[in-house]
Amino acid sequence: MIRGGLVSKIFQKTTELSLSDLKVDASLTLMNTDIERISVGLQMVHDLWANLIEIGLATYLLHRQLGAPSGIPLGVAVGMIYFAIKILY
Repeated sequence: MIRGGLVSKIFQKTTELSLSDLKVDASLTLMNTDIERISVGLQMVHDLWANLIEIGLATYLLHRQLGAPSGIPLGVAVGMIYFAIKILY
């Protein structure tokens, strides 16, 4: 639904611009790339909050079974998040 809405809004805005303002070919080519990036970014945001809940629930259930050693997988998960952030930025 987001992709369809973005396509129609961007296309509408592109067709309202005059030809002297921009090259039509360039804007239509970039439109698909921009929409794809927005869609992937929104999916990543959705996955982020869901993964945080999943890690918390898994740690709680593991703590009920093992006790204190259940913090080790949590430490590994936090460490991997840290290294992923360092790699991306």
